[in-house]
Formats: sequence, structure tokens, C-alpha cells
Amino acid sequence: MAAALTLDDVKLYLRVDGVDEDTLIQDLMDGAVSYMQRMTGKVYDPADGVWKMAVKYLCSHWYENRDDTVAGRDAKVGHTIDALIYHISLCDDYDDLPVSP
Repeated sequence: MAAALTLDDVKLYLRVDGVDEDTLIQDLMDGAVSYMQRMTGKVYDPADGVWKMAVKYLCSHWYENRDDTVAGRDAKVGHTIDALIYHISLCDDYDDLPVSP
């Protein structure tokens, strides 16, 4: 089984050195997992490659677009994340989130 996604994995993907933004990046990771679970209705699988890519992609998008005041910048989440959400939500390999009472 593949290893779970780590802060260092995401920092490497973002090309971030040092520790100054570790808290921000960890918050982005946590937010990405929560977002993906809510959008897909599936339980996060930290060792799955598709989930890892989705979390890294969202972290990258949010990290690069954290200042949305730049005129002309389109900060919408692109087709890639939509495709990953669609795949995970339809795939029977992932467990459904438990329904709250």
C-alpha cells in the first residue's frame, strides 16, 4: 500500500522550501480533504493516488490564488479537479461517508 500524503509531499509539489508556510500549507491540505469528502460523499483514502493528486491539485490552486484581488485572474477551480471529483464520487472502490443522524 502506498504511503499517506505528507506535508513534505505537498511542499515538494508546490515547490516551497523552508518552514515559514508550513501552517498555511497544512491548513490547505486539511481543507482540501474536507472539500473533497463533501463534494464526493466518499471517505478520504490517504494512500490512494487519485485522492493524493486531488489534494495536491487543490492545495496548489488555493496556494497560488490566495490573493484573489489581481484583476483578470480567474481563480475558479479548473476541469482537472472537477474530473477528479467526478471520478471519486462515482467509483465504488471508495467508501461512502456515513450519513449523519
